[in-house]
Amino acid sequence: MKAKLNLVALVGILLFSSCALQKGHLRFQPKTNETIATPSIKEYLKLHPNPSIVLKAPNSENKSTQSDPNSYIYNAIEKELLIAGFDVKDRGLFNEVVGKSNEINYSELKKLTNTELLLELVNVSTKIEYRTNKFYTKDGKENVANQNFTKYGAVIEFKLTIIETNQFAGSYSFYYSPCTSENSGCECEVAYKNFASIKVYPYINFCRGENNKNNEYEYISENIMEKFVREGVKLMINEMKN
Repeated sequence: MKAKLNLVALVGILLFSSCALQKGHLRFQPKTNETIATPSIKEYLKLHPNPSIVLKAPNSENKSTQSDPNSYIYNAIEKELLIAGFDVKDRGLFNEVVGKSNEINYSELKKLTNTELLLELVNVSTKIEYRTNKFYTKDGKENVANQNFTKYGAVIEFKLTIIETNQFAGSYSFYYSPCTSENSGCECEVAYKNFASIKVYPYINFCRGENNKNNEYEYISENIMEKFVREGVKLMINEMKN
């Protein structure tokens, strides 16, 4: 009798655990960074190991100070350049000088701004969509859901120019891909039950609670973005110098 009760209890536990909500995770393939450092910049840095450089932000206005939601990104870039030994010039003042004349040539620009290298931030976005209908159970098994899951990544792209000669010196693109490992914050994105078959509950998310869709405003946090940007700049500098 006791053994029968234990068996019933065991079956009940198994049924309850299979019917309980379980955590599934998402996984995406990371995009490959693209870096091109020309021989000219490598030679230039051998002759000038601590050159002056200025960051030109997208759609820069001709003002020394301006409100910009991406200012923390610009500051992160300049910090890494300073750490690497570059003489970082004030980007606002540089824009003012450039804005005073459309006919200024690059040789004069170097003299007027005392700047050797121009690093243009040609693109920055935290709204790169990653979509999939696949998810992984807590046991690591791949399953296909009848819905798409959306997460957001980021991209940051640079163009480098030697100012005096107006010479192209490099192009660099870095990508932040979400859910590239189980411990990247995506381990609680999928709620499912596994009884007769797997059923996904799209409006339940262990990260955000119930009645919470995969909202479009859930982009990358400033902390993650800043870390990603600084790592990208380190890679860029290493590519330029080696």
